[in-house]
Amino acid sequence: MKLLFLLSFCLLAINAVGQSSPVSENVNVVYEKDVKKLPAGIQPHYFLDSVAIGSWLPLFSKEEIKEVKVNTESKIGEVYVMTKNPGGFNFMTLEEIKNKYVKSPAPATLYMVDNDLIKGNMANFKIDEHYILSINVLSESDFGSLKGSIKDMDIIRITTKSEENLERAGQVYIRGTELQAGL
Repeated sequence: MKLLFLLSFCLLAINAVGQSSPVSENVNVVYEKDVKKLPAGIQPHYFLDSVAIGSWLPLFSKEEIKEVKVNTESKIGEVYVMTKNPGGFNFMTLEEIKNKYVKSPAPATLYMVDNDLIKGNMANFKIDEHYILSINVLSESDFGSLKGSIKDMDIIRITTKSEENLERAGQVYIRGTELQAGL
């Protein structure tokens, strides 16, 4: 019995150690320039409370959505979004948000919304002002890899009032392992 156990243990150990493969085979690297994109004419058109708003739907609380209809008979696709409070939004572009809330002389800006980099035409990307939870402004000097290579650039990180962001905002993080008393 001991021999059977020892033999099965050795085979298991050899099998576990022998399964080594390079990390590069398991990591999928995608270069954005190589991704095939839909032509501009194929993107769906969005309508918010029966008003045409183009090919980008602005960010706002999903709790405000009353009904969504998709017109599949249209060649390009049409998405109609009806809200509970039509006209109750204050949609702002990223540049308008920067001008209103951020005081920085930096000429270059990189935008992130909920930890996603915003690419493409920034003028089309809009957020409801009431849906913004926080704005965090970082400069290139805050990143060791960017320090000195890029001059005068801000990274504006906008966090929205999504359920997960609101849950995270309510959490309290405590660092350290010892209790200390006194002032």
